[in-house]
Amino acid sequence: MAQEILTFTNYDLTRPHENIYEIGSGVVPEIAQAFGHTLATQQYEQDLGELIGVVGPAKELQENIGLVQERLGKDNRAVDIARGWVERSGLLTAVDRPYLHAGELPETYEIAVITGGVRNWMQRRANVLDNVSDANVNKVLLAAGNRTMKPVEGEDVEEGMTEADYMENVIAQPMADKGYGVDMLRVDSAIGNEVALAVAEYLGRLAGAKLLVLTNAGNWVQNAGQLRRAIRKEDSAFDEHGNQLFVVSDTFPLGTGVEPISTHQNPFSALGIILKNAQELVRHP
Repeated sequence: MAQEILTFTNYDLTRPHENIYEIGSGVVPEIAQAFGHTLATQQYEQDLGELIGVVGPAKELQENIGLVQERLGKDNRAVDIARGWVERSGLLTAVDRPYLHAGELPETYEIAVITGGVRNWMQRRANVLDNVSDANVNKVLLAAGNRTMKPVEGEDVEEGMTEADYMENVIAQPMADKGYGVDMLRVDSAIGNEVALAVAEYLGRLAGAKLLVLTNAGNWVQNAGQLRRAIRKEDSAFDEHGNQLFVVSDTFPLGTGVEPISTHQNPFSALGIILKNAQELVRHP
């Protein structure tokens, strides 16, 4: 029987960090080689951070496309190489699992959390709640910062609206209409780690509570990982055994670089996401 290929979807964070280079049968080392970067020190967070600086340093994903194309090219061969790395890594595969390692899912979640992002990410995260059909969700916490959104993000984005405004004015009501209890946490920051810390402070000690992160394909590793690290700063016992933090995401089509970013993931910008996800994983447990 063939051995299951290691991907983000089935990654086990209790295994040695060197396993990160085995995702997709060696996707990260192949990216490093293509960009002329040596992964030499076995200081995995540092090594990956340096590689991110070469492949995908910009927070705005689209700004990294030109950088990648300078190295790989723009032709069909370059597209095929990038798409191959994305597909092998399992980056865009839907997940429904404990964050730490594969395991059983609970019948009830005390809290489901959605954090802010670009408009399409917030909508996709909200829609994921409809997929949590076999479990009870007692309450949904919407947490978002003060980044000013751009009207081009979507027709329901108004001039001057922040992520927190969008979450409160657009996302919250449909959830309440479905019968969910909804809490809103507005954070005076546009930095993801600071939003996560605000969530951790808001939640306090969680004892044995089960927490579900509703998120989107490609981003679930970083989204839930930031939150896990933040909560464990407040409560070091949280999710110590991988039985308190769970994550559910959607899937998303992989494009060829010509489709709108609202409908497809650009394969060139996805390379930075792969590396940032890998870096997040080695920060745990």
